[in-house]
Amino acid sequence: MMNLARVGLIVNPHAGRGDGLPIAREAIRALAPLEVLVGDGEMGTDALRDLPLASRVFDWSAHEGKARTTWLAQQFAVQGVDALVVIGGDGTLADVAFAIVEARCHVPLLGIGVGSANVGPLITCQGADAHCLADTQLTTRAVDGLIAGANGTDLGLGFNDVVIGFTVLATVDGQVVDVDAAQKMRGVNVPHDPEPVWTEQTHVVKQSPRGETPVAQGNQVATVIVGLPDERFYGKAIAGGVLLSGLIGDSAGCLVCNHLLVRTRIDVDAYHRAEPVISRYVGLSEGERIEASGFRVGTVLCADGNPLAIMNESDRAHVRVQRGLVKAIHIEEQR
Repeated sequence: MMNLARVGLIVNPHAGRGDGLPIAREAIRALAPLEVLVGDGEMGTDALRDLPLASRVFDWSAHEGKARTTWLAQQFAVQGVDALVVIGGDGTLADVAFAIVEARCHVPLLGIGVGSANVGPLITCQGADAHCLADTQLTTRAVDGLIAGANGTDLGLGFNDVVIGFTVLATVDGQVVDVDAAQKMRGVNVPHDPEPVWTEQTHVVKQSPRGETPVAQGNQVATVIVGLPDERFYGKAIAGGVLLSGLIGDSAGCLVCNHLLVRTRIDVDAYHRAEPVISRYVGLSEGERIEASGFRVGTVLCADGNPLAIMNESDRAHVRVQRGLVKAIHIEEQR
């Protein structure tokens, strides 16, 4: 049985449908910690009003946007809490994970999904089930992750996938839609249709101790996805070489396609006009990395729906995989 006497609470009040605060209240009531470290106002204390527990409030007002999330995560982690309880989506959890990895802390994450997708391995339960945490046995396990960056600098983590494109998924007026990734990076959700990312200078390669393996170039590259090929999630039903990676034990893989795959809806007529759909795939193990460059100006490097960097043709993105990158709390199955 896990001891969660002292926890840090991080709420993304804008994730998904914006119901993070009442769900945070349900989660804390269910977990019943003795002490909660929490951000002021909408970042947490608004969820704890009148609850009979000790709390230590942190003022995040010097920070904006996701910087307040990562700042709170690092502040709580270095205080030696038993867990970080994170109310948000896959992107919020990836932000928190990056913050604690950067701080060289090993505090486990208890993720409660209230975002647009909520499919990653850091999700302990969905928001609607937060109250059930009172009646469950919790355990930790190590989770593999992707480390993404540009021009030699690591910028973020992904536990589902890393995508280079013009759009990401977000919730707008209660609906999950494709939105402009560059605008989302500025904090605004603007619906936008996915677009191909290639130019004549586009190159995607895998670097490994065995040397360089060309993956795709030019107009072969409408979509780039690096993902973790397991039973949970890989770009929602992209198979092919991914299945081979699972069989031989690769930690991750990179799929490049001449067709736009990362989108909420597919136009059937447009899909048929684009045939044949040709994909190229390489597995990815620790000690290897994907490098990609030459993309259209304005494409965005994204990890778990988080825009990390707006790219120019001269920029070079990289992605590598690391086993056991963070610890996540899971509900133990009843036998």
